[in-house]
Amino acid sequence: MITLHRHKDDQQAAKIEEKLQDLVLAYQVEEIEGEISDLFIEDGGEKIQGKEEIETWFRKLEGELKWQRSISGDGCYINPETGNVC
Repeated sequence: MITLHRHKDDQQAAKIEEKLQDLVLAYQVEEIEGEISDLFIEDGGEKIQGKEEIETWFRKLEGELKWQRSISGDGCYINPETGNVC
């Protein structure tokens, strides 16, 4: 499970949460106290922290999702000549 540990009024965290929503993923949000730089993502016990590390994690995640979704898509089609559906 992906968990975003964020401050309530952190704009960077709001952007990260928006990206997670755009990817149509299940995730949790936990509000934290302290410095805004304490923002991090927890994914399967791994802590992802820092702007560059989070961006790298998103690129990898987007690639994995694209691959998974490409092989799990509906393979049915309409034959243009006969109109039959597979």
